[in-house]
Amino acid sequence: MSTEWPLRQRPDSPVLFARSLAADPGRLAFVVLDDDDEWFVSDGSEYSDDMAYNRAQFGSLPLRDALAHIPALAALAILPPGMAADWDPVRRTWLLSSVADSDDEAEDQQHRQARVAAWPHPGSPLDEVQVSAGLAEIPVGPAAPPRAVRQVVREADGTWLFVGFEVPEAVDFETEALELEHVVRLYPDVATVLAAAPLQVWDRANPRADWEIVEG
Repeated sequence: MSTEWPLRQRPDSPVLFARSLAADPGRLAFVVLDDDDEWFVSDGSEYSDDMAYNRAQFGSLPLRDALAHIPALAALAILPPGMAADWDPVRRTWLLSSVADSDDEAEDQQHRQARVAAWPHPGSPLDEVQVSAGLAEIPVGPAAPPRAVRQVVREADGTWLFVGFEVPEAVDFETEALELEHVVRLYPDVATVLAAAPLQVWDRANPRADWEIVEG
């Protein structure tokens, strides 16, 4: 691992960490980065209302120690708050999702209102959009392919589809649902086409090319 600190949170930031992972990191199942930008690293166990169970299952340790146990966390440096990532050990790939609401409805409402108030683009940051499956994945390792959006589609009903360069032209592909803000945080260069009208399609030849309207 590089000597340069790879994550935006401080090395001494507290992490809620499954106790079993200290002895066996291979039991890693998923992580959550909550709305306060704090990490939860799990072996598959969920945090519950039973505090005795929680104390038995989880402990707190500095982020530097969590990273030492789970080096693959470094690949999630760009993960926005409010997202989760399931770990696929065979493919060594993180599978991303937008986190559902927590048990604290009032706090969730505050976070939603703050996100909407700070959103500088058309639409709502909370809108559910579709992305090609590769855009909801972060492979780990030096051979990981670059990830970028090739095409942005505004459907007739105003919903969004973002297609990555991993999808060949005119080929069917699987999609995943993410919140619009999370897509923009992961792929900031799509922000310039968020003013697209329904039935418009924007495309580009490579990740460094300008967007061009090809339909609508």
